[in-house]
Amino acid sequence: MDARLRQALDGLPVQLAVNPHPDHGLSSSIRIGLDALPTSADAVLIAAADLPFLEAAHVQQLVTGYRPGAIVVSRYGDHSGNPQVYDQKFFAELRQITGDRGGRLVADRHPEAVIEVEFEDRAGEDIDTPQDWDRVRRLR
Repeated sequence: MDARLRQALDGLPVQLAVNPHPDHGLSSSIRIGLDALPTSADAVLIAAADLPFLEAAHVQQLVTGYRPGAIVVSRYGDHSGNPQVYDQKFFAELRQITGDRGGRLVADRHPEAVIEVEFEDRAGEDIDTPQDWDRVRRLR
């Protein structure tokens, strides 16, 4: 982990869990995060770090939308995305995901549990390439 990130988080009430093998895909990061949770955790919020327009208020809306037994999913126009909140009853299923896939697989298997929270499309803009970075910088 970059020393600047550690320094920026210094003093905050956070626990860092570093994935020593990010090349094993997104699913390995999800498992490491789940393993770092206290056993008493009711739910987990899974978020990608490449959403520059996602704000704390968006995360708060997801947390507020959570209900026991639910999966709370961010909706950006015609598609869903991150972050998502998963009730503890889905933890074992989340741990079974392999490769470069995320929790959406679990949400797709349990549509009856899904609660969608609608956000403006811009909040779901992600950065995967240098071209994405250029496009997002122009949008700011």
